[in-house]
Amino acid sequence: DSAPLKGGRGSATMVQKCKLCSRESSIDILSQTIRPYNAEDSEKFKTIVEFECRGLEPVDFQPQ
Repeated sequence: DSAPLKGGRGSATMVQKCKLCSRESSIDILSQTIRPYNAEDSEKFKTIVEFECRGLEPVDFQPQ
């Protein structure tokens, strides 16, 4: 799902507005970077997705 960005600058997967300063921040999942994690990849580090972050920093990710 995508949400529109303020000012018609496109869209992002997650858009959040700060309650204090009203600044809008966003995170977008780069769909071309999504990779499967299979049984062969068990016990190994592997990049499964990349994010474009503007003003937000993910601290937890649950790929469900």
